[in-house]
Amino acid sequence: MKQTWKKATIMGLFSFLAGCTGLGEAFSTVQATPRMLDDHTAVISGAGAGTDTMSSVQQAVFRSAAATAKNAGYQYFVVLDEQKTQVPGPSSSYGSKQARKTYQLSEPRDELTVRLYRAGEIDPSHPGLFAADSVLSENVR
Repeated sequence: MKQTWKKATIMGLFSFLAGCTGLGEAFSTVQATPRMLDDHTAVISGAGAGTDTMSSVQQAVFRSAAATAKNAGYQYFVVLDEQKTQVPGPSSSYGSKQARKTYQLSEPRDELTVRLYRAGEIDPSHPGLFAADSVLSENVR
């Protein structure tokens, strides 16, 4: 009975990880939150924990911008502004009293302001224009 339970647990873990493109994605804590400012403008804020990279936060925020555009009935978006910050996160200490070391993690944050467009509202060859479907169809790495 214990053997069957262990096999089921291991198979479940492998199934979960197989759905992720990388081990980092399986443990990612990045959260991206969109907020509409008006009918065509949105701000997407994203934050990660001390173990997340700025790159993973930027990627989540960018994909969230594409999902926000698509969910609101738009096909394209342009990034108007981006603000990246590193906020001090948790710290840990290790070592003896004489040689104590403290390691400070930083929490990456990113915020995009995007303008959303429907087909026919903007020239598809406009510089900096992204197609929401194209962004969402790309594999995350």
